[in-house]
Amino acid sequence: MSLTVDGIEAPAEGTLLDAVLAAGIGLPHLCTDDNLAAIGACRTCLVEADGRIVAACSAPASQFHQVATRGAVVERIRRGVLELTAAMVSPGSLDRPGGPHAGELAAALASHSARLDRYPHRTRTRSDATNTFFSFHEEACILCGRCVAACQELQHIGAIGMAGRGGATRVTPGADATFADSICTSCGSCVAACPTPALSPREAFAP
Repeated sequence: MSLTVDGIEAPAEGTLLDAVLAAGIGLPHLCTDDNLAAIGACRTCLVEADGRIVAACSAPASQFHQVATRGAVVERIRRGVLELTAAMVSPGSLDRPGGPHAGELAAALASHSARLDRYPHRTRTRSDATNTFFSFHEEACILCGRCVAACQELQHIGAIGMAGRGGATRVTPGADATFADSICTSCGSCVAACPTPALSPREAFAP
């Protein structure tokens, strides 16, 4: 069975995101990593599938026939989602060095001509540089959950979690704990998964 993505035939296996990428088409997916189960939280991978707007990372490809990543409506919606996501970080925070995927948000914003000033930015200044190998900068965090999933699914450690609710939600290694005080083993999986510079290798270890 196959489907078409922007007129290109693709296998109807896995998710719509799998089909889109198999067709060689770029699509933001900030809360989804190739090595992790889909989280489906960021909504930056929205596509039009058989006339419906759906999140490509969690929609089974076998249930659809025609998929469009381009088009005035779906691109406008994705741009709006990205602009809301950009408001979660502090201005200039995406310019700092980071892990191998740290440029994903910046690239998605650029490819959609998203405005960085459409919505007021959240101001978060908490940083944690207690770990020898990496540092955490909350001002660049979009709460995508990839670091949490990487720690739990790949390493089975669970050193990182989410705390708080609504606008007070934050990534944390534990209540009032630092990464140095936590059960973190400094494996680097969280840094490798992060789509922004929120988790960055310490300068001495950066490529």
